[in-house]
Amino acid sequence: MRILIYGAGVIGSLYAALFAEAGYDTSIYARGKRFEALRNNGLLYKKNQEINPKELSSFQRY
Repeated sequence: MRILIYGAGVIGSLYAALFAEAGYDTSIYARGKRFEALRNNGLLYKKNQEINPKELSSFQRY
């Protein structure tokens, strides 16, 4: 299943990380500084005191 998260705020980024962790083909549609940060650094989130980078299919600007 392919999933597109429209908006890369806190909630959208969390859902994107969880879907990617579950093995779904996940993309984020972002804008502005958040788009640049995702493109340069990828999606990082903290789980159990550990930072986990997540592979996403793509980052797109809107």
